[in-house]
Amino acid sequence: MRDRRRLLAFVLAAVLVVAGTVAYLLVQRQGDEAAAAAAAAAEAGRTRLAVEDVQRVPHVVVRNTEPGPSYGEVALVPLDDPGGPRAVVDLACERVAAARGGAVCLQSVAGVVTTYRAVFLDGSFRETGTADLPGVPSRARVSADASYAATTVFVTGHAYTDAQFSTETVVTDLTGGTPESLGNLESWTATAADGTPVTAEDRNFWGVTFVGDGPDLYATMGTGGVRYLVRGDAETRTLTVVAEDGACPSVSADGSTIVMKGTDPVSRAPVLTVYDVGTGERAPLAEGREVDDQVAWWGGDRVLYPVASGLSGSGDSDVWVTAPSGDSQPAILVPDAASPTVVLP
Repeated sequence: MRDRRRLLAFVLAAVLVVAGTVAYLLVQRQGDEAAAAAAAAAEAGRTRLAVEDVQRVPHVVVRNTEPGPSYGEVALVPLDDPGGPRAVVDLACERVAAARGGAVCLQSVAGVVTTYRAVFLDGSFRETGTADLPGVPSRARVSADASYAATTVFVTGHAYTDAQFSTETVVTDLTGGTPESLGNLESWTATAADGTPVTAEDRNFWGVTFVGDGPDLYATMGTGGVRYLVRGDAETRTLTVVAEDGACPSVSADGSTIVMKGTDPVSRAPVLTVYDVGTGERAPLAEGREVDDQVAWWGGDRVLYPVASGLSGSGDSDVWVTAPSGDSQPAILVPDAASPTVVLP
């Protein structure tokens, strides 16, 4: 009799567990369906521009962070109405960078194990080639005429503040129609400012920015706990230290000014810094918040950058604008956007 009661109790408990699980799954499914319906309704209510129309005018290419089905996709926003409607490309990217004639998109590919790849694109956002990436996308840039592209990923770690992070930065030649890798920057010849070869095993490179059409570029080299601004040449595959305390640089179109991350002398926190290439003089940019990207130049007198918004880890962000001269205060330029680059046809 006792065994029978135990069996009945077990069966009843099992039924309750199954019923509870089914109820939970039904509620979750209904919630997911409601969220998807709301997102689709929001998307349907938005005005979208034609990609071809936006490409005819000065615009900024961004990663769209508007809630809805187009979250994470490439978007083009006219600079004469940056808070207005945008064009959206059916292409999801973690990072994107564009220029006249081409772009590069760093993607995550969902699966049993998430993988990553770089997608190289022509001026119409058609794929011209791909390259597997060994880690989480971090930085992407193309030269002004899309002759070269650069990608940075985290091989270990997820942030440049991680004690043991490791990166891989590759420059790709796009001039031949078929993307050709010029190798990891760690395989290039690097020299210190005094001409001494830099061969330390702990060296890392990240955050490439091209001078005009290339092949000249700047990047960050980290070794021995110090972050250096280095100047490179994609044709000779050489790098030379320019200055200490410089990370994630972005050079102006005329090559005269770089905005990069330096170190606040008091707090020792990273701060965006304006660096005069000719004199070596530095001045703080009028932006004290954390910026997890390189800035993008808009002409010679303004820079754009993403700042996280909403709850921490939500993936929401806006693109802000300010002047390196310090003549203006930061302001939102493009809401619900990240990873900006300016394209001037």
